[in-house]
Amino acid sequence: MSRCDHCGNEVVLPFSCQHCGGKFCETCRLPPNHDCVNIGTWKKKPLPAVGISYSKGGGVTTTGSGYSSNSRYPQKKKEGQRIPYLKIMIVIIVLILIGFGWLVLGGYQMS
Repeated sequence: MSRCDHCGNEVVLPFSCQHCGGKFCETCRLPPNHDCVNIGTWKKKPLPAVGISYSKGGGVTTTGSGYSSNSRYPQKKKEGQRIPYLKIMIVIIVLILIGFGWLVLGGYQMS
């Protein structure tokens, strides 16, 4: 067993920091949690998964992940970017009514 470099807890499978190389427990694994000496490189990394595209030139760019370039928090949605819940509900209700109409016209009899 090894010990966390930050808090000293015993760890069976320690996390290795990509920025400073230290071994940490699950609570201290992120650079801000263990006062990483290279936290600047962690802040410059793009956020994972959403909106990353790989170009032919080998560069990686983010494409509208909902995060601003200088913040790790989501931006507020703009006025015109609302999710049309009402339209979705109307479509679902119309589909259900069409289904019931099809059953009635098809001769389905409820016993």
